[in-house]
Amino acid sequence: TITGYRVAKIVDSSNPDLKKGDLIWGGLFKIQNADLPLSYYTGILGMPGHTAYIGFYEICSPKKGENVFVSVASGAVGQLVGQFAKLFGCYVVGSAGSKDK
Repeated sequence: TITGYRVAKIVDSSNPDLKKGDLIWGGLFKIQNADLPLSYYTGILGMPGHTAYIGFYEICSPKKGENVFVSVASGAVGQLVGQFAKLFGCYVVGSAGSKDK
C-alpha cells in the first residue's frame, strides 16, 4: 500500500462520520478548521510539518543560540526546520544545491 497525503472533498460516503462536501486530509482525518488554506494540510500541518517539528524539537533538542545546519534547506522539510530554528533563536545555515553551485 502506498500512503499519500492529500486534501480531498467527499463526494459520496457510507461512513456515518463523513458526509458529502466534508473535507479530509491524510487518511480520513476530517478537516475541522476550513478557515485555514487547504494547502497547509499538505505542508505545515501535514507530513512535512510533522517531520520537521519532530526532527527539530524532539530529536535535535536544540538550545537557544546554538548553530543549526540544515541540509537540503530548499526542500519541504528542510525549509520548515530552518524557520523553526530561526524562530527558536538559533543561528541557521542552510544548504541547497550541488557541489557545482
